[in-house]
Amino acid sequence: MKTKILISAANGIIMYSLIKILKKNFYVIGIDSEVHGNSANICDEFYPCPKGTDIRFLNFLKNLGKKVEYIFLFVDEEINLINKNRKKLSSIIKKIIISNNKTLNICLNKSKFHNFCIKNNFNVPRLNYKKKMLAKPIFGRGSKNIFEITSFNDFKFFKSKQNYIVQQFIVGKEYTVDCLFDKNGKIIFALPRIRIVHKGVSIVGKIVKDKDVLLEINKISNKLKFFGPVNIQLIKDKRGKIWFLEINPRLSGSVEFSIRAGFNPLNYFNLKKKFVISKIKYNKVFKRSLIINNE
Repeated sequence: MKTKILISAANGIIMYSLIKILKKNFYVIGIDSEVHGNSANICDEFYPCPKGTDIRFLNFLKNLGKKVEYIFLFVDEEINLINKNRKKLSSIIKKIIISNNKTLNICLNKSKFHNFCIKNNFNVPRLNYKKKMLAKPIFGRGSKNIFEITSFNDFKFFKSKQNYIVQQFIVGKEYTVDCLFDKNGKIIFALPRIRIVHKGVSIVGKIVKDKDVLLEINKISNKLKFFGPVNIQLIKDKRGKIWFLEINPRLSGSVEFSIRAGFNPLNYFNLKKKFVISKIKYNKVFKRSLIINNE
């Protein structure tokens, strides 16, 4: 019998090929509020669920969570709801792979994360006006509702909105780093890749070794105690300076790149097999199509 896991957002546009990979070692139960999509058809089981902003999601997860060993959430709204209602999920909370309350409160809020970085001397895009800036929702994921700011009037407009943060645009190579942490917050492994995106979704990733990036990851993880898979996004400018953009305290669909390169963070939770990191395929470029039928 394979280890049973539950994954959310199973019908997401980038989840089809990831689920195919996971099914090699896991019995995959998928859930999603979106019922139309091909990914549901390849899950071992699939169940429509309430949205992560709906309080009914808690009872849904509590009931279905009894069927699995572990629960992996891909949606910030779901994690935020669970983080605020841990006591209501006491019967299954140990199955849900998420970081502690304090860490989640910082990472799920871009304004709090910005302030955390400033306080702890980590480089983060500044808030004072420059010719090119980005306005981002304080609570948001992917590139949804992000706007490029090129005038002072636009800057003032978004600055006045309480649900937005306006940051300077940093030029450089954008990295995504898939990380894995044990229950004590100790980093087990981290794999950087240079990120190329299309409409907020990674479609090309080059796996790289970068000591500067890994050093900064170690530093920030000593301040924020994570647990499980974590997705960190940053930029390295032409001077070699590292700028943190955001930390997603969860799995991302783009973890597929790391898995294909030899690092599958979910295998750490496989009860049937010893966790082993394969020989990493550094400097290899991985591509995928956004059309799930072509995966």
